[in-house]
This record gives sequence, structure tokens and C-alpha cells, in this order.
Amino acid sequence: MDAADPWVMLRTGKIEEGLSVFKQAHSESPSASHTMELGVAYLWVERYEIAWKHFSAMNEAYPRYGSGFYGMAGAAKWCLGEYIEAVKQWIVGLDSNYADTAGLGLRLPLLLFFASVVKPETYCKTLAEELLKEKSKDRRITRWPGPIVRWLSDQIGEIELHAHCKVDDESDSRDRQWLAEFYQSTVHYDKGKHSEFVETMRKLTDTSRSEWKDETFFLARMWSEEFFLARHAADLT
Repeated sequence: MDAADPWVMLRTGKIEEGLSVFKQAHSESPSASHTMELGVAYLWVERYEIAWKHFSAMNEAYPRYGSGFYGMAGAAKWCLGEYIEAVKQWIVGLDSNYADTAGLGLRLPLLLFFASVVKPETYCKTLAEELLKEKSKDRRITRWPGPIVRWLSDQIGEIELHAHCKVDDESDSRDRQWLAEFYQSTVHYDKGKHSEFVETMRKLTDTSRSEWKDETFFLARMWSEEFFLARHAADLT
């Protein structure tokens, strides 16, 4: 690992040093990528209120610019325990100009499904399921994480879902398996398997596991709201 890498700094406890690098990059060039990177760094070190203000400022300056900024803003609110406000962010972000996954826009509907199961008072599960079914009609739905949407919509079974998780790139395969397990565990929660859900969330956010040494895997997880939601669930008990 490169000791000068700000992510390495954050992971090795040099929080202020790492954040200063991200802050400087954002100050010199407040691009979308630098904005996202700094905000995700705040989330990683659990400075949720600062992360919320950071992403909220972006969304206020550029309304509905990109679904990812609303996704992360909602993740910050979720980790603050402000679940209804988190869902509001995800709902507003559905109409963003730039959607994720090659324009498919699956990021926020999946988060809304999670919310409807884990905190049913925040969003109607039926609406979440209808939103996923509508998304599944897109001919590009075979692109990841489309198979998760198709599985949640009962269009494919678990065997086919797991088949979609296996690709030539090992890091990508681990990343897909991680996300699939997150949503499988969410379904288990919906079926009343709450202790199993918490156990899985702990496993998924255990950064001492070998796969987290892979920088590609680590960064993929950081750019996924689900990691922060899983860590929050694991920390509640």
C-alpha cells in the first residue's frame, strides 16, 4: 500500500492527514468526482453530519444533478438515525439527470426497497416493489446490479442470481457477491430473521477480512451506500 494514498491514511488511523488531502483536492477543483470522494471519506470516518452537509450543499447547488449525491446524502441521514429524511433524499434523487448503471437508475430504487423492509414506516414496500418491477422492464436490466432487481422481482431464482455474480474479474465477482448478499439478507429480515440479518451485516462490514485488502474491492464498497447502511445496522446491537 502507498502510505501517501489518502485512503491508506484513513484506513491506518491518520484521519486528519487523509481528510486534508481530499479537502485540498476538492478546494482546488470542486468537480463531481472530488465532491463525491470527499463526502465518501467523511462517511468512512463516521462524520455523518459533515457528510450530510457536504452532499446537501452539492444537491442544493446542482438540483437533481446525479442520483449518487442523493444516495450518499440519504446514507448520511440514515446513519444519523434520521430515516425518514434519508428516504426523502432517495425519492428526490429518482428524477436526477444523471442516473447510475449506464442510465438504468437502479441505485435509489434498491435503497428504497431496503428502507421499506428495515424501517417500514419510512416507505411503502409495495411502492418499492412496483418501482423495481418497472425498472426491470428495461432491456439493459441484465447489466449489474440488474440481476438483483430481477431476483427481488421474482423474475429469476437464487441460482441464476449467483451465476451473475461470477465474472472473470475476481474483484468484480467479490463486489457482486457482497451486494447480492446484502439484499438477500434484507429479504431474510423481511421474513423475520432479524438476528441472521444483523450477523450478516457484521460480516459484510468486517474490514479485517482478507477481501478488504484488495484496493479495488475496498473502493467499490466505499462508493456503495449499502456499506454504510450495513455498518449502521451492525452497530445498532
